[in-house]
This record gives sequence, structure tokens and C-alpha cells, in this order.
Amino acid sequence: MVTLTFEVFSRFQTAADANKLLYTPIADQLTYNHTRLYTAECDGDEATARAYLRGVLVDPISQKVEEGGKPALTGELFCISYGIKKGALDLEKEAIMTNYAGRRGLSFTLRALTITQNIYIFGEGDKAKLAERFCKDVCNPAIHTWSVR
Repeated sequence: MVTLTFEVFSRFQTAADANKLLYTPIADQLTYNHTRLYTAECDGDEATARAYLRGVLVDPISQKVEEGGKPALTGELFCISYGIKKGALDLEKEAIMTNYAGRRGLSFTLRALTITQNIYIFGEGDKAKLAERFCKDVCNPAIHTWSVR
């Protein structure tokens, strides 16, 4: 089994005011960018699996992709990674898995797919306090799991 990772983000994305993520603004001058991290577990022909997934996950005109697990963005104060809990409905994942199931003759098997949203927060401040505040406003404990790095 091989694990493939694709962190996808817009070529045209610029850092935005991080207060847009919060219910009430904070005084800190922070900005953010976001990405989607797709982690796929596959058996079989790795090159075919990579090509299929890149074709489904990435628009080569408007998006960039970082493969191999290295973060797509750097220099952040912290990054919140969150995703849908197991058992909760994830429409994007369902659409990708339905697309895969409808293909015939592929030389690989897609065993599992995990989609994680990454929010990179840039600026200066109390990392622990700010991370707690952003997680509280961005993540819903009823449907999300999350971590901060």
C-alpha cells in the first residue's frame, strides 16, 4: 500500500484578513491562507493512481499542488488542520469516491481518502491563545476533528 498526499491551493490566492474567520474581530494584525490536503491510500500502480488523483483533485490552470507531505505554505504562526469526523457526511469525499467507483480498468485500488482543510495563520502574537480562539470559531466539535501545528 502507498500513501499519496496532495495539498491543493489557488494560484491566485493572497493572504486575507484573518478576522474574516472569527465571529468577533481581534486587534492582532493576522492574515490567513487556506489549502485542502488530500491523503489517499492506494494499492497497485502508483503512477496511474497519482495521475488519476491529480486529474480529479487539481485544476492545473487555477491551482497549485504540493505532493509528498511537505507543507504547501511556510512562515505561518500556526496552522489549523481540520476535517470531517468519521461517520459524518462529507459530500466532497463522496463525490470523489463515486467518480472512482464509476471508472473501469484502473490499475490501482483506492482504499481510503481523507480530506483535511488547512488554515495557515500569519503574523505575530500568542500562538497558543490565538490558536485556541481560531479553533473555537472555525471548528465545530460535532462534526470536525482538528489539530494545530
